[in-house]
Amino acid sequence: MRRMLMLVGLFAALTPACSVAAAVVFVHLSDPHVNVTAQGRFREEGVRDLRRVVDAIRVIQPAFVIVTGDVTELGDEASLARYRSELDRAGVPVYTVQGNHDRPADPGAFNRLVGPTHPAFDVDGHRFVGLNFHRPDEALAVLERQVASASADEIKHFFTFAHEPLLAPDAVAFSLSPGFVSVAGRTAVRYLALAQQQRIAGHFAGHLHGSYDTADAYTGTLSLAVPSVIDSGSLRLCCLSDGKLSWTVARAGDWPLALLESAPTHVPWGTARLEGVQRLTVRAVGPSRLREVTVQWGAGPPLPIERGEDPNACTLCLDCTSLTSAVYELRASLTDEAGNRSTSRWRLLIKGGK
Repeated sequence: MRRMLMLVGLFAALTPACSVAAAVVFVHLSDPHVNVTAQGRFREEGVRDLRRVVDAIRVIQPAFVIVTGDVTELGDEASLARYRSELDRAGVPVYTVQGNHDRPADPGAFNRLVGPTHPAFDVDGHRFVGLNFHRPDEALAVLERQVASASADEIKHFFTFAHEPLLAPDAVAFSLSPGFVSVAGRTAVRYLALAQQQRIAGHFAGHLHGSYDTADAYTGTLSLAVPSVIDSGSLRLCCLSDGKLSWTVARAGDWPLALLESAPTHVPWGTARLEGVQRLTVRAVGPSRLREVTVQWGAGPPLPIERGEDPNACTLCLDCTSLTSAVYELRASLTDEAGNRSTSRWRLLIKGGK
């Protein structure tokens, strides 16, 4: 209790001398498994759950969306076309890579109906490169070219996205299929060499149908697997500012969602940290305006916050030098004007001065 009271005092004593950079908001989703054929699984759930997620994206209005594969169940052209028509409703750029269900060894139909095999784009000094690891030599050649041109294009931060994560949980089912669940073998070695060279900050993926966020212990590259759209209707709402990435994983329609700006989320083996004096913003996203917000360390008392002109945001300043170096959980409890309530949590690695 004494430690928590000291933390509250630190926030109250700070002056707003810290600044915050503009943030890019985007959405990561995976594994909708659309199926409009008369065969196989998900003939009803695929389109239903994807539509629910797209409706949420229309409310969020992100800068872009990345989709990490298994967009169909059978890889047929009719289902690919239906997937594309549903995502077109989002009204924002959507970048998609193939998964093992999308016939990734033969991307011809995918290219005609959805997009390029290895999509790449830049946003505010960050480069995103989509990779089809079922064509490993081709994918790695694309990544090598993108890395080679980064300096000339003034790219400071790199992210990749593919169906398979860099790392997967240790489970019997996964161990029976080495190289199928996660990137492995020579492909993994070449990728990690590039990750170390360019300091690839993170890799977005799906495939596991569950959340599994960690980091490679040697390069620090994040491996972020999002739960599937099918059945759970899940998405990852991301906030990116000068290489600092934070996120909230939630079900579409569970409002209000929350963003944490200018603070990198910590995962096991991750190295991104906060230090010095930082100004953090918690922002609510949803169809109704934010009414109440409480921010606290774990189960501790509420922290002092500022509510400004933006009705959906609050800010707080953190002096990391006054804290002990450790991993902290920042918790935000939100209530919107429609009476919806939610709680979001972010783990933060802080380099303190004690």
